[in-house]
Amino acid sequence: MICGGIMLLMYITILALILADLVAGVRKAKSRGDYRTSDGYKRTIDKIARYYNMTFAMSLIDVVQVAIIFFLFYFYQVDIWMIPWFTLFATGYVAWVEIHSIWEPADIKEKKQQQDYKKALLAVIEQYGGAEKVIEMLKGRDNDEE
Repeated sequence: MICGGIMLLMYITILALILADLVAGVRKAKSRGDYRTSDGYKRTIDKIARYYNMTFAMSLIDVVQVAIIFFLFYFYQVDIWMIPWFTLFATGYVAWVEIHSIWEPADIKEKKQQQDYKKALLAVIEQYGGAEKVIEMLKGRDNDEE
């Protein structure tokens, strides 16, 4: 019972951390003046699914571990603490990631996006053989649309 209660507390902790990150993300987006779309909220739902899938898999390992420890205690009187170590590890990982995300300054995300745009632009320029050709191609498309 105690082990199950500890595991439930860890699952609630994961949900609280995700919601805290969501609130921090919305607050950062407001401070930057970004328009908040449903894409960010969808990413939060995806994050919940990924974290809980990982934690559930770790919890299954803990169930086997606790069963073995109970077997050892019942038949061989070997006394080992029944702590869900793997679920605790998964919760610690989620806590580290989410707290790091909450503490991350708002301008870091903007810098990452600018670097991604720059890489994409450079890849397009390299693919088409230079900036002049890309500009000519774009001008040609603008004339076709008119």
